[in-house]
Amino acid sequence: MTPPVITKQSLGTGYVVSAGVVLSGALLAHGAYLVQRSPVDVVILSVGLIPALVLVAANYWLPVSGLTGDQVWTAAEWCGFGIALFTLINVVVLLAPMPQSSMVPAILASGVAVGGFGGILFGWLLELRRSRRRLAQSNEVLFRVLRHDLRNDLNVALGHLGELQREAAERDDPKTRAHVEKLSDTVDDIIGTSEKARQIEFAFDADRRAQQPVDVVPRIREQTEKITQSHPETTVELDLPAQSHVYADWLLDTVLQNVIENAVVHCEETPTLYVSVEERGRTVFVHIGDNCPSIPQHERAVLDSGTETQLRHSKGIGLWLTTWIVESYGGAVHLTTSDDGNTVTLELRGPTALDELRRTLRTWP
Repeated sequence: MTPPVITKQSLGTGYVVSAGVVLSGALLAHGAYLVQRSPVDVVILSVGLIPALVLVAANYWLPVSGLTGDQVWTAAEWCGFGIALFTLINVVVLLAPMPQSSMVPAILASGVAVGGFGGILFGWLLELRRSRRRLAQSNEVLFRVLRHDLRNDLNVALGHLGELQREAAERDDPKTRAHVEKLSDTVDDIIGTSEKARQIEFAFDADRRAQQPVDVVPRIREQTEKITQSHPETTVELDLPAQSHVYADWLLDTVLQNVIENAVVHCEETPTLYVSVEERGRTVFVHIGDNCPSIPQHERAVLDSGTETQLRHSKGIGLWLTTWIVESYGGAVHLTTSDDGNTVTLELRGPTALDELRRTLRTWP
């Protein structure tokens, strides 16, 4: 049997839990030692016991707190620093002349517990801030690579593929020409994926986008017309009101385009789309259904969990991008499947009463 591996994460968690056990034991022992407990005694014991018990439970909440590996160790170091700081304060207090009281030990122990809890809280917040900064930097590099470097290299590859395609046509080699065309289509798809990098960047940066009430109905009509032009075999059935305003921006077109194209492109049969808009109070639901085979379970599980693994991942980033954009609007994306097909529901916020008033004033005679 392989012995468990000792890591900084396990050491840090063990230290925090041990500190919590020692402090909790000291406070509980002092509480049991008191013959008569006044309300003040109970308050003092509680002030120290609660953070001490939180440290005891670190074995459960630290692994799900967003910190991993060395970050847990760093948070434990801050916990130790808080304990050491308040212990030093206690030493100074004990050396100073002060009236004797049975609650002095409880006050000192409570102070140490509060110091340990404050230290790990500060370390946790500090490490989360560093993680966010690293993530922002890595995203910036990734987006730059996708937008520029990768796209430029793929354009060069397309130029060479064009030459190969011309040579294959001159030699009248249909087999080689088919391979080149397939490779060219694949490169085009990769370029299309790289072009979505900018949209992903905008999806995560909702604060810099000016959102306002937008009529979703003409945008739906525009996207369905485009899909029938590019895929004439597609049938579209619309059930739309005269108008329906949602709180969004220019990326709403990307959302509708991704969902509609995804339904048509991945359909193994002659595609039929059913698009409808439903209003419930201040919430607008855009339903986009199809008659295609059910979306695989691993595709639905990816969106439900919000994470990807090596063994389970989605085919493209279109549905991910849709979800990120809609969530930046304060909405949600729902996916339902049945034997008759799939339905993607976009849950969008409608305009507020203030937005309605502004729109009325703009159209005032």
